[in-house]
Amino acid sequence: MSLKYLITFISILLLLTSCSTKEAGSDVDIKLHDIWALESINGEEFFKDEQIINHPVIEIYLKEERVHGNAGCNTINGKVNVDGSKVTFSKIITTEMACPDNIEQRFLAALQSVDNYKIEKLRLFLYEDEAVRLVFRKID
Repeated sequence: MSLKYLITFISILLLLTSCSTKEAGSDVDIKLHDIWALESINGEEFFKDEQIINHPVIEIYLKEERVHGNAGCNTINGKVNVDGSKVTFSKIITTEMACPDNIEQRFLAALQSVDNYKIEKLRLFLYEDEAVRLVFRKID
């Protein structure tokens, strides 16, 4: 391997490692900082149909303690607080487009009711006590 390729490889490796760390955060926290697409609400599998404009997604920014995404029709923004396996979403605001389906109300109510989470096999499980309220798959 030539010196040029070795330097390029090491530079890329250093860049990737520096981008994937979080100050004073655990490995689980780092995994939570990502983009997640909705799979189920309260145990019901989610299917996007023609009435739903966008697939509901959330993007969690741990360092800024904020969440951004889409509830199916409207954009959402809010606050996320993580402490170990505890998580809460608050101060959720949305744009105000009229939406034909009630997916948004169900999604937002479930999101604001959760209090803990786990990540397993590229899935984010959000719980209220021990009940699974939302399941997302990693898409980034």
